[in-house]
Amino acid sequence: MELIAAVLAAVLIHEGGHYLAALAFGKRLRFRFKWGRLFGKIPVPRGLWTMPQMASWKQRVVALAGFGAEFAVSGILLSVCPSWALWYVPIVLVHFVLYPHYAGENSDFCYWR
Repeated sequence: MELIAAVLAAVLIHEGGHYLAALAFGKRLRFRFKWGRLFGKIPVPRGLWTMPQMASWKQRVVALAGFGAEFAVSGILLSVCPSWALWYVPIVLVHFVLYPHYAGENSDFCYWR
C-alpha cells in the first residue's frame, strides 16, 4: 500500500510542479492521459500537457518544475518523515532515471536542448 501511495504522490507532485510553475507565469496547463512505452515495449501511463507560449526561459522553468518539485519533496521528507521517504525517494530516483526511456517527444527535457 505504501508503494502505491508513493507512486501516486510522485505523479501528483511532479505534475503539480508543472502546473504551479505555469500558473506563476499566468498560464494554465490542461492535462490529458496517454500511454508511453518504456524501452519501446512496456506500456507506461503518462500525464501530458501542452507547453504554453511564453519566453523560452519560462518554458524551461515550467519543464524543470516537475522533477524539481519531486526532488524538493524528497529533501523535505528525508528530514521530516524519514520512514515515508524510504518509499518516496527511490520512486523519484527511478522515475528520473527511466523517464528519458519512455517520455518520447513529450519529454520535459526537450526544453533544455
